Amino acid sequence: MRKRVLAVAAVVGAAFLAVGGFAYARASGDSAIKACAKTDNGQLRLDQGTGCLPSEQAVQWSAIGPQGLPGPPGVTSASERFFYRGGANVPNWLPIVSGTWPDVRPFMTHVLTMHLDKGNYAVTAEIIAENDGGHGIVVCLLGNPTVGYALAQSGVGDSAGFSLQQTFEAQSTFPMAAPGDLELSCFNAPPNEPAGNPKIGLADVIATKVDSTTVTQEP
Repeated sequence: MRKRVLAVAAVVGAAFLAVGGFAYARASGDSAIKACAKTDNGQLRLDQGTGCLPSEQAVQWSAIGPQGLPGPPGVTSASERFFYRGGANVPNWLPIVSGTWPDVRPFMTHVLTMHLDKGNYAVTAEIIAENDGGHGIVVCLLGNPTVGYALAQSGVGDSAGFSLQQTFEAQSTFPMAAPGDLELSCFNAPPNEPAGNPKIGLADVIATKVDSTTVTQEP
C-alpha cells in the first residue's frame, strides 16, 4: 500500500511540475521544455527558469508535437434568401404572373438567382406563397436548361379546397460541369379563375456541395 501511495504521489507531483515547465517554456518564448537530471541517479526535475545545479545535467524536449494528418474535407454550402416584407393584403410581397403552361413559361416571374461553382450539389428551395383574392396552383421551377429543373407546387387561394398561404419545397441534385446560375421562377397555374393576386413572401435556396451524385429510376 505504501508503494502505491508513493507512486500516485510521484505522478501527481510530475503533473504539477509539467504545468510549471510549460509555463516556463511559454514565458521564455521557447518551444522547448527544459529539465535537470541528477548525474548520479538520473532523477528528473523541470527547470523553472533558474538553471541546473552543478550536480545536474540539463536536458530538454519539444513542447510542440509533430504536425498531425490533415482532417477530412468539410462540406461547402451556399444559400440565397429573399424575403418580401408584408403579409395578407400588403402589396409589397412579390406578385407572380398567372397563365397556362407552356404559354406562360417565357413570362414566369423570376424570384432569385443562385450562382454555383463547378461541382455536384444537393439543393433545397423553400417558398412561401399567398393568394387572398382568388386561387390557383403556384408552380415554381428551380434550375436551368443545362442541368434540368426541380419542381414544387401547391394550391394557394381563398377558395374552397385551397389554402390562403402555403409553404412548400423543391429538392434535387444538380451536377454543375462548369460554374453557372440556378434560377427560381414561379407562376400561378390553372385552375386560376379568378386568378386573384398570387404572390411570393419568402424564397430560401440552400445548395450543399457533395462528392458525387447518383440518380436511378425504377423500371
